[in-house]
Amino acid sequence: MKETIFEVLVYLFEHYMDIGEENVIEQGKLKTELLEAGFTENYVERAFDWMDELTHQPSAVVENYVGQNAVRIYSDEERLRFDVDAQGFLLFLEQTGIIDVTRRELIIDRAMALGDTLLSVEHVKWVALMVLFSQSGMEGHYSQMEELVYGDIPFELH
Repeated sequence: MKETIFEVLVYLFEHYMDIGEENVIEQGKLKTELLEAGFTENYVERAFDWMDELTHQPSAVVENYVGQNAVRIYSDEERLRFDVDAQGFLLFLEQTGIIDVTRRELIIDRAMALGDTLLSVEHVKWVALMVLFSQSGMEGHYSQMEELVYGDIPFELH
């Protein structure tokens, strides 16, 4: 059995992101398909909750507290969960303009909500891709992120 919210989300994203609005799959049918694919009901439910929270994130709240020139200091809990490479990758995404401070905060929030003990660069890549996919007007940024996720471009801290 596949046992993390992250695995459910990646599976959903890879299999259903391109179906289009006219082919929306009913949630009950989708849950059945996920259970048949080997995911547990608990993680399927938690993945749907995760996606629901992503679509209801108030980005204006983040913008009120974060200046464009702010330096991000990770909380103790965040430092324990994001490995150094993951923190560096978030900084890389921000410095290259793929994400802004608002998206960075959404990525951190959604990554923390995964519940995984340690969050790697791979986690950050996928969460960033999902966040950018969910945001209107971010198509160019999404394309850049998609290249980082699916392309053979390695990320290394120097």
